Amino acid sequence: MRAAFLAGCADYLREPWTPDELALRAERVLARQASCFQFPWGRVRWEGDRLLTPRGEVALSRRQAVLLRALLRSRGRPVARAALGGLLGPGAGRASRRVDVHVSAIRRRIRAVQPGAGAFITCVRGQGYMVE
Repeated sequence: MRAAFLAGCADYLREPWTPDELALRAERVLARQASCFQFPWGRVRWEGDRLLTPRGEVALSRRQAVLLRALLRSRGRPVARAALGGLLGPGAGRASRRVDVHVSAIRRRIRAVQPGAGAFITCVRGQGYMVE
């Protein structure tokens, strides 16, 4: 049963639930909640490398998705540019602008679909980037 749920099967089993099935259902609900984030302009949800907003979806590149997930995991706290650069791989050192370019692209894509997003990702001078 676990393999079926992990493979993406929908909720198809009938009552009564076994304790094992209840645990699997709870895991699925928690996994869905972990990929949802609430903002003043609406709820945002992950689906693969796509970000679903109230007004549409934003397709992100793999690197952009990695950066945005790291920022969302640390929501409310700045993430250092060096740490974000480390997620991009070698060549994203201190003098590199790769992080800035990817953050700018993420901002642009989100604002294109969700104009009310405003300063979705902010720069904290001397500390890095942050999602509020």
